[in-house]
Amino acid sequence: MSPGSPNRRADLALALAALVGLAGAYMAYERAVGGSPVSEREVDSVRSELSELRRENARLTSQVARMGDRIDMQGGGFPRPYEAAALNRPPREPPPRLAARVAKLKDYLAAHPELSDPEMRLLRDDDWIAPVRDIRLDTEASKRKALAQVRMQAQARLGAMVAGAARDYLDANNGQAPASAAQLAPYLADPANADLLQGFGKPDPTAPPGCLFQMSSSVDDWYGSTCYAADNDFQCRGTGPGIAVEQAIAEYERAKGAPPGDASQIAPYLGGSVSAAVAGAVFEGLRPFPGAAPVITEFGGMSRLSGSGDSP
Repeated sequence: MSPGSPNRRADLALALAALVGLAGAYMAYERAVGGSPVSEREVDSVRSELSELRRENARLTSQVARMGDRIDMQGGGFPRPYEAAALNRPPREPPPRLAARVAKLKDYLAAHPELSDPEMRLLRDDDWIAPVRDIRLDTEASKRKALAQVRMQAQARLGAMVAGAARDYLDANNGQAPASAAQLAPYLADPANADLLQGFGKPDPTAPPGCLFQMSSSVDDWYGSTCYAADNDFQCRGTGPGIAVEQAIAEYERAKGAPPGDASQIAPYLGGSVSAAVAGAVFEGLRPFPGAAPVITEFGGMSRLSGSGDSP
């Protein structure tokens, strides 16, 4: 379906009409409370309805933004996010909506330099586009998650280098695996990046089969990622309690039909994997404003990256 198809325009118009209706309901509430006397029970009832309307408003606002972003991306010919082949595609100018989000995320990083990883020097301008396409920057948690995806993009660029170097090392040494990532330095396409090999260590038991080395980004205690490098192959996965909290919220919504009001309600869906203090902090970070329902990325996870090593 094309970006300007009647069905897509109808969906967008429907969502916008719903937002207008919510605004009208809010104005009616203000007139009721500020006008003629009403009973306390009536006020409580209207407040309860308004709370539900605010949640619906947040959902529809997110839906409208996703529709607009999808139109922007399809109209501009951008690939779906995190396609491995996109790592080596020439950069393109992003649509204005996404360019503004990229600038906002870069400003956030400038204010929080502690959330940067050394391999981020490998990033290209278009590496920032996919994270802000699917992650809105309207909460503290969403900004931190978007940065985690940007860091994963940097890990993927480094992972491709390391996977290619591992392939060439194995070819040159009769299939003998390197004892440490430092031994791959002579086989890197750009020797100036040899210092980045220090972040790679031996794989842990959770690593995929064939993994030679892995590195983790842990500069953010909510959202992180791990890169696994093998012989001419790499993959990156999201990690951290933020993902577990978002997935627990998604499971709660599927089970109850409505978003949770506070972090204690998702405790049964966390299974003890995240402390109550951290879950509460992430939960509050997912609210666009105090008292609002938490806003999560679809399915509550982080996109994965994978691909082959750099060309010899």
